[in-house]
Amino acid sequence: MEALFIYLLKVSISTIVMYLSYHFLLKRYKQFSFNRIYLLLVLPLSHIIPLIQIPVKEDFSTSTVHISGINSITSSSSEIIQQTSHDETFNWLFLLTLIYSIGIIIGLARFVISYFQAYKIYKAAERNQIEGQTVYLSEKNIRAFTFINKIIIGKNILHHPDLKMVIDHEKVHLREKHFIDLFMIELLSAFHWYNPATYMLNKATRLNLEYQVDAKVVEKSNMRKYQMALISMVSDRMALPQFTELNSNNLKNRILMMKSPNTSKFSKLRKIGLLPIFLILLAGLSEKTPTIEESDSLEKELMATEIPLVKGKSTNNEITTIDEMTRYFSKSLRYPEEARKFGQVGSVTLYFKINNNGKLTGVYKAQPSGEVYYYPNGSLKRDPFKYKDIVIVGFVSNPLEKPILINESNQHPRLYEECKRVIKDLPILNIEELKGKTVEIEFRFKLK
Repeated sequence: MEALFIYLLKVSISTIVMYLSYHFLLKRYKQFSFNRIYLLLVLPLSHIIPLIQIPVKEDFSTSTVHISGINSITSSSSEIIQQTSHDETFNWLFLLTLIYSIGIIIGLARFVISYFQAYKIYKAAERNQIEGQTVYLSEKNIRAFTFINKIIIGKNILHHPDLKMVIDHEKVHLREKHFIDLFMIELLSAFHWYNPATYMLNKATRLNLEYQVDAKVVEKSNMRKYQMALISMVSDRMALPQFTELNSNNLKNRILMMKSPNTSKFSKLRKIGLLPIFLILLAGLSEKTPTIEESDSLEKELMATEIPLVKGKSTNNEITTIDEMTRYFSKSLRYPEEARKFGQVGSVTLYFKINNNGKLTGVYKAQPSGEVYYYPNGSLKRDPFKYKDIVIVGFVSNPLEKPILINESNQHPRLYEECKRVIKDLPILNIEELKGKTVEIEFRFKLK
């Protein structure tokens, strides 16, 4: 879930920046069709930008293996304390997920209820022809609005002297298919209810659609008469804010826009100014995919920590001490090339069984079942002999350059196969404390 919230944060940042770009560069000028397209693309682009992967050349050395320590059958007291502390920590991630989910449910419910209300009005309305246009007359005290491809007006404005202008206004909404813009902004807003820029974007989208309609209506009508018709619509009649409707909530802005001069000669420069803003968002919020060039320059400098070996009887075909087994892992493990190229990190926990002769009998992703043992006093103990951590690290040759990790997973097939390969190649383990036991090892792959 952490990845989801990071993604949502990037989407929010992109939405805020793109809305502010509209507010300062485009909002005040008569380029309504361009503004409509821009506003329609803000949220979809904000979702896409963080998903774009940009290759970045990185230079990694071959892997270095660090062994952080080995656990015996029982856990140390410090580990028990750390585990208890972790368990008692409040799960803020769960709380955030719950709050976010509740917000989505409320937003979607509001969205569905609004459409259901409009549908009920449409189904109860009477079909009629006015000024050559099919409209639906409702008994409710409502303003005119367009519901998808239907114009609905209240019978209370049926005898309004400027009814023709009202219908002309809604015909433009119908012809331009403005319901697409409203449907998209309302639906996506439900998923971004926490972002104030989404509400501003919603408001800007609606106002720009009204600007576009006003401009087309006044091309064929008297501007002052049309403005007076807008003013006359100020009332307490029922309004459905989810749909296009002739209203006066932004009446002052709409009248000022009608009176303003046409777009200035710098309109193209303002549009071009959006390009560097988009490139900055792309550079800052997209995922960076490391493209790795192999280098051995650090291999000799960044060797695994030397682990002193306990003297014991051993041959080339067997290991006789825990320290020798540790040395085996240190020398044998490699960071899979494909995983490094894609910035893949993660952990792999494996179990392997040793028979009474020290031979490997199986490698497992999960602890073999039916192996529960008890201390003489009756308390439960874990069966596996547990290695604490084996860390496989890939280093950046240039210390000033840090790789950007793409994915963290314990299911990456290359990481799993490398760990399984090394375990399956183990010589005979002539170690008394491991014979007949299951061994648990955690491998952690990191890039630095």
